[in-house]
Amino acid sequence: MRAAAESIRQGVRSGELIDLPPVEEEVEQDISALEGRLLIRKHYARERNRKLRSQKIDKVLAQGSPIACEACDFDFARTYGPRGGNYIEVHHIVPLHHIGESKTRLDDLALLCANCHRMIHVSRPWLTVDELHVLLQEQSQSGD
Repeated sequence: MRAAAESIRQGVRSGELIDLPPVEEEVEQDISALEGRLLIRKHYARERNRKLRSQKIDKVLAQGSPIACEACDFDFARTYGPRGGNYIEVHHIVPLHHIGESKTRLDDLALLCANCHRMIHVSRPWLTVDELHVLLQEQSQSGD
């Protein structure tokens, strides 16, 4: 490796390497990777009460509000019709790993579309729903 590096240095100093034609890199047309292996994983997960999701949605509907993302206002039913009716993700405002086993109230939950839910959790510190909402407003105003 050292000999090769020294040869390159000498070629540059002497000028031999200055007029070399550019090397065209080969672009592989068929990129693939092995996937789909079955793995067994063992880890702890915080239990969630599935009934809370439907109860949160029922509460929002009872208030006369649409089932829409609290950060970006995306409404699955407006975009996808009946297929998207009442579809939304439910986000714990205070992460369960912070509070451990506790009682969750409906006010502890927020309705988010999948994209906003991912954006909240994309890096630490996690954003609040309000912080993400402000970020989205700033982005739309800046035109980026």
